[in-house]
Amino acid sequence: MDRTPKTAIRGMMSYVLALLVLGIVAGAVYTIYGHPTDPSEPPAAESIPQKAPAPQ
Repeated sequence: MDRTPKTAIRGMMSYVLALLVLGIVAGAVYTIYGHPTDPSEPPAAESIPQKAPAPQ
């Protein structure tokens, strides 16, 4: 079996690194801006019923 040229290994490693960086950047953008929501929908925090505190 022939040896793999170092340029091919460097190319594959830079491709994997570029995909990783792209994923991190896309995740950060999605986290910051989020997905568009329907303004007529109430927020999830408001739709969860609150439990009354237990008497002591």
